[in-house]
Amino acid sequence: MDVVVPAHNEEHGITACLDRLAAATEVTRIVVVVNGSTDRTEELARKHSSRPDVIVVEQPGKVGALNAGDARCSGFPRAYLDADVELDGAALDALARAARGGDAEAAVPTARIDLTGASWPVRRYYAVWQRLPAVHRSSAGRGVYVLERAAHDRLFPLPADLINDDGHVSGQVPRRVVVADAVVVVRAPRDVRSLVRRRRRVHHGNTRLSRPGAPATGLSTVFGLLRTRQAYVADVAVFLLVTLFSRLAVAARRGPVDWGTDKSTRD
Repeated sequence: MDVVVPAHNEEHGITACLDRLAAATEVTRIVVVVNGSTDRTEELARKHSSRPDVIVVEQPGKVGALNAGDARCSGFPRAYLDADVELDGAALDALARAARGGDAEAAVPTARIDLTGASWPVRRYYAVWQRLPAVHRSSAGRGVYVLERAAHDRLFPLPADLINDDGHVSGQVPRRVVVADAVVVVRAPRDVRSLVRRRRRVHHGNTRLSRPGAPATGLSTVFGLLRTRQAYVADVAVFLLVTLFSRLAVAARRGPVDWGTDKSTRD
């Protein structure tokens, strides 16, 4: 399996990322794309014992980095992994096996939200968010996905104006599997301001990816959590307020608000 790692100013995490990749038995090639970095990311990547193929792209931007790295690869399945993702080698191996076997064209890990240090409103928001069916079905927001050849050939090269590559995969590859044995840790924002900022970016990316007739999780699903006692009133209230402010911020720049509930899981 070939792995593409876009890395923008990741000097504090690139070594740990490569350590985890080196522990995966399925990985045969690692391509690190240092894009628009002004720190020691390139230096540290080149020094790593795994001897990754390091590409330097002057222009920052994840999509450009993914396309540049993908062009260096030849093997399948092929993984695309953010440098700050916490996914161990065994989990990556499980994703490779899942993508290679059966009818799935893509494999993504199960997401676990780390709420360490998060404020009370942030915890209340995620009490609802983690129970939304659309979150569990989607491949968006994990920061890593593995593609088989057929799915790859439909998706790459990625559109230059794409904002949310995870969401693009989720929308374009319906035959995907979420692997329970592969768990990726997603760190929650610490405060409401940071949470709204993150959700605003996600909503903006989802707006760019919107397709006529695409299903959306509505308010009925959120209130259904109340009826089934999976969430408290305070949880739902915080969730709706954060969603409202995030979408109003996007609408102020782009136009009408889409009131469907959030379908993504990460930046």
